[in-house]
Amino acid sequence: MSGVVGWIDYSRNLTLEAPLMTALTGTLAQRGPDAEEVWISPHAAIGYRELDLGVNGRPFALEPGPVAACVTGTPFGLDELRRRLPNAPSRASAAELAARAYLEWGTDFVPWLDGPFAIVIWDGRSHELVLARDRIGGQPLFYTATPTGLVFASRRDTLLAHPEVRPTVDVDGLRQVISHALPTGPIFAGFESVGQAEIVRFDGEGRARRERYWQLSTREHTDDLDATVATIRGLLEESIKLNLPEDTTSLVSMLSGGIDSSSVAALAAAELRHRGQDPLRTFTIDYLDSEFQADVMRRTKDEPYARKAAQHIGSVHTVISLRPSDILHPLVKDGLLFATEAPTRIYDMDAGQHIFLRNTAATGSKIILTGFGGDNAFLGSNWAIDRGLVESGTFPWLALAQRHGAVNGFGTGLLNKETLALLDFPVYYRDTYATAIANVAHLPGEDQWQRQLRRVSYLVLTLFRTDYAMFSAAGLQARSPINSYRLLEYAYNIPADLQAHGGIEKGLLRAAVADLLPEEIVQRRRSATPVSNHPDYPRQLQAELKEILADNQAPVRALMDLDQASARAGDPTVLAENRIARADVELMIQLNNWLTGYRVRLALR
Repeated sequence: MSGVVGWIDYSRNLTLEAPLMTALTGTLAQRGPDAEEVWISPHAAIGYRELDLGVNGRPFALEPGPVAACVTGTPFGLDELRRRLPNAPSRASAAELAARAYLEWGTDFVPWLDGPFAIVIWDGRSHELVLARDRIGGQPLFYTATPTGLVFASRRDTLLAHPEVRPTVDVDGLRQVISHALPTGPIFAGFESVGQAEIVRFDGEGRARRERYWQLSTREHTDDLDATVATIRGLLEESIKLNLPEDTTSLVSMLSGGIDSSSVAALAAAELRHRGQDPLRTFTIDYLDSEFQADVMRRTKDEPYARKAAQHIGSVHTVISLRPSDILHPLVKDGLLFATEAPTRIYDMDAGQHIFLRNTAATGSKIILTGFGGDNAFLGSNWAIDRGLVESGTFPWLALAQRHGAVNGFGTGLLNKETLALLDFPVYYRDTYATAIANVAHLPGEDQWQRQLRRVSYLVLTLFRTDYAMFSAAGLQARSPINSYRLLEYAYNIPADLQAHGGIEKGLLRAAVADLLPEEIVQRRRSATPVSNHPDYPRQLQAELKEILADNQAPVRALMDLDQASARAGDPTVLAENRIARADVELMIQLNNWLTGYRVRLALR
């Protein structure tokens, strides 16, 4: 993890704008709390904030200065790149290697790298800017035009800190914030993002040309069950080795006791033992004074399973306990909004995760292993194993919301008729779904079920590969070994009958690590991130909704059905008993905070 901001201007002299460039760089302090560097030339400036992981990734200008480069994240494959480069210094940083590789091969070197990274290259000879991201999209890059150039950054609010950029949100941006179809995108009018596995080139007049250098491809899976399980295990072990740093003093692993995080933790603990290093440290979230209640998302409580997994793999285990009231503390709400830069889909779950990560970082941790990617690679989510959702003809997670009465997606139940008419969710969902599956290729002879499941696999693997914003805002670099592009390529083509191995979701992943974990962990059914069931939480939600209704200046009121909102605020039981109703209120509160905090100007007409 780290952060970058850049400013290209084709008419003014940016060497006179050093104070502003320093201020823009400072907005990335939480992504890179350990060091800062700013590089400025007449028409290009780059600011960088670093999370010190023992690797120098600071901006590098190649003398006498034709090319400047900056690299964020942790790209793998640098040793091989160093060997290919003529006369590369043995201790050259990632940024220096990128600059030299660009001079040698142009952008052809980008696909040689693996892992999470973003690359920025300014070519002073042609005034061309190059922005590139890794295949999985682990390091974000947003950009927007200014009257005489453009600015780019790892965060949207860094762009908004530039005096020539305005926080305007149009209908499409508001759909991104509210809807239940796609992950949140650039949001603000005029903003764009560099896509996963994408290289964007800007010529000397700021015109962009985009190039995709990798995508999921459909091919026949020829391995039998045993070979498939063995290959998954081998790819996981390879990815674990790449993701484990040499110095593990600041390394920890999330451990929920589910098969995804337990697989990663078990493999990491085994590799550390093989290296003769200290035991892995694992962390689990739990709520105090909150009786567990099973629901459609959560079958069993995490903490007992996480403790058993930790004992089995020999990790040094820590439980971070939260009070139910913590998640509505003003500092938590502001911190989560800063982390995500927009309202989240499920506030109580995300707020708890935010507090957990901040507490984990406070222990001195900097790198955190996660099990992210397991549900996507091995089709473990509810919407990938429920035939009705898979066959719904729309995004299956949207179909899940609609099944429970949220016609336009979770959280949309308090929007007024005028707002719903402007956003036109039915058409938006139809069109975005058609676009999202347009590139899915099928093998000859695939039956209808296999074709439908392949569409779901494509959607989750291309749309939901990363969820690292909260980690970065806490000063943590998240590493998800299951999100190896080689493993995703392989898993994407595993037939439906093999994915269903053992009659349990993610059966292949379970089989691949069965020798490393207790049987009760291997067979534990999927259970979502914990939430609080304490009655204080819905009461606090209602109190905040009443405050909004009493404030004629609250910006969200223009979007709300005030009569329905008043009914929710006046019912003492509805939010305690109905999570759909609770999600509606959570979104309105978050939306109001976002509109206020970001001083958003809505341009909906």
